[in-house]
Amino acid sequence: MDAETFAHPNQLPTPARGDRVARTRAAIIGSALALALAGEVAPIVRDIAKMAGVSARTVFQHFADTAELYVAVLARVLATALGEMPDFSITWTLDERIAMIIHQCSERGERLLPMWTFVETLQRRSAEASDMIAQMYTANRVQLTQWFEHELAAMPAESRERTLNALAMALAPESWVVLRERLGLSVEQARDELGFIARAVLNGGALRA
Repeated sequence: MDAETFAHPNQLPTPARGDRVARTRAAIIGSALALALAGEVAPIVRDIAKMAGVSARTVFQHFADTAELYVAVLARVLATALGEMPDFSITWTLDERIAMIIHQCSERGERLLPMWTFVETLQRRSAEASDMIAQMYTANRVQLTQWFEHELAAMPAESRERTLNALAMALAPESWVVLRERLGLSVEQARDELGFIARAVLNGGALRA
């Protein structure tokens, strides 16, 4: 996955009224992101500045330190990775909803995969980054409640909570990293595994009802 997915600095739309400051800031963020996607856990300012076509001094005119820059990179990544889920129609079957959700989660996972070490390292070092990741998981759990509202409503409260927790864990980015990198599965194989897990979790919750 290359930086184009997250809007590389060379492809960013020109801000309204030729806002040079916004263009420069966006280019710096995009360059840091490109380096993170290339496997850099902590991209250095010299390389970021060179890629963005600015001086190191300019980087620090826009960001107090590298931690602030990295958080800005994470904000762009999460905004792009989360995206929007479809408004499910009541005519959609459970299998159709699971398939759509797995597709969305795999798309997000593939975007995050090349820079997952960067994300993990940053959230350990930055309280702000950690809060952003936590908000992503909270948003995902809320979405899962909406996606499977009918199935969850039929379960006792305890089963409903355990089912939601299991689904949230199975569909978290870490699970995609394990399937793709640790187990070496292809995208299609990883999707099949997540679909199997999601169905098993929901069926297990239904059986406890």
